[in-house]
Formats: sequence, C-alpha cells, structure tokens
Amino acid sequence: MAQFVKFALASLVVGLASVFAQDDPLAGGAFVEFGGSHDLFASDLVGADLYVSPTPVTLARVDELPREWERVAHVGDLVIGSDGSVRGVLVDIGGFLGIGARRVMIALAALTVVERTGTDSVFVVLNATRGELETAPAFVPYMGQVGLGEPVGRLGSVDTVEGYGRIETTAITVDDLRRAEVYDRHNARVADIKDVELASDGRMAAALVDVGGFLGIIGSRTVAIPIEQLVIHRSTDMAHVRVYLAITEEELLSLPTRD
Repeated sequence: MAQFVKFALASLVVGLASVFAQDDPLAGGAFVEFGGSHDLFASDLVGADLYVSPTPVTLARVDELPREWERVAHVGDLVIGSDGSVRGVLVDIGGFLGIGARRVMIALAALTVVERTGTDSVFVVLNATRGELETAPAFVPYMGQVGLGEPVGRLGSVDTVEGYGRIETTAITVDDLRRAEVYDRHNARVADIKDVELASDGRMAAALVDVGGFLGIIGSRTVAIPIEQLVIHRSTDMAHVRVYLAITEEELLSLPTRD
C-alpha cells in the first residue's frame, strides 16, 4: 500500500499532492514547484469507483479487472487529519437511488489505489465483502473540528431557567426531543430540533436541526448534533424541552450539511 505523506497548504486547494511520494514536500519550504511522478490529486480519488475483493490486493496497476472484484460505491469525499494526512475516504452505502444510504468512512490503510493500464483514472479496492461493508458503522464527524468544543456541561453549568431542570439524555424519549428549542452558548434561541437520528441499536445518535434560510424554512439545511453534545433541560410540568449547545449560532451555521 502506497504511503500518504504531508503535503503543502496549497495542495489542499488544488487537490492532494504527493500521495505516493516518499519525501516530505514541505522540506524545501512552503511552496512546491515540481510535481512527482507518482502524484495523485484529490480530484482523482473523489468520485472514483470503490471495489471490494474477498482476497487481499497488492496490485498498483491492472490491465483487466479481476472477476472477483465487485464495484459497490463511489468515493464521496476525503477525510484529512489536523496533521495534513489523509485519514480515509467517505462512501455512501445502501439505500435506493441514494435515499436511505449511510455514509461510511474507510481507513486509508485498508485501501489499495489501483490504476487501470492505458487510462488516467484510478479506483480503490477494499479487502472485504459487500456484506461487511453494508454492516459497517455509519460515520459520525468529530464535532470539535468545526468549533463545537466541549459540551456545555463540561464548560460550566448552564443558568437554569425558572421552571426547568437538567436531565440526562437517557431520561428523554425521541418524541420528547423532537421540536425541542435549541439555545447556543449565549443562551440565545437559535433553532428547533426537527428530528432525531437513531443508531443501528436503536439509541439516539444525533439531533437533526434546520439552520439558515429565510424564516427557518426557505433555503434552510439540516445539520446533525451528536446526542452527547446536548445539555437537555425539561420543564417541571414535562411539557417543554430546551437543548443547550456549547457553540454560537455562527458556529452552528458552519456545520456540515447532513443529507
């Protein structure tokens, strides 16, 4: 498996450079003038076909695709760590015509990048079966990377509004959480919870919130907040629920869209 190395900041704009390079492109300064013979760009991988193979793959180039390889998805995006290295790829698995699909992250070390002889395109191969891929856990982004930081409860206590008390996430139902009012770290109401995303075992995994747009409807989009990032308060009459986040409204608007 080719080794991915650190690349210059400029390469984040135009794509992944020096994917197969063995030397650090930053060693000579912030800018890299010449490409390497084994360079691969992000645009080469995003959209590339993903195949599964029941046997390990060691080939870097093939003339014809082996019969045992099965095309199962396309690479939708790359996940880049804080050190500049590519941690893995994101693919959408299952569903019908894209509806009901789950996003799965595959570690880069588990993939083999293969080029087909006579073409400029590449694809990736995973040593697994379709069934193993379809039962893989859904990818949940680490919310700290977009400014969520620590949950409110770890930053300090939230001022309890009269008539409300804090409860644990295990003490609330999906129906209770739906339509809950969402407040930011400044105690300003910023949204309502529209729905709740469930994990494969039935646990509540994330709260889905519509943000942006006009009047909260036209042009709005949905973002997902992991359940563990919520600080939940419920009124003593059990009729109302408030959710507090450790981020501002601006940071909430910057979260990635959940399809």
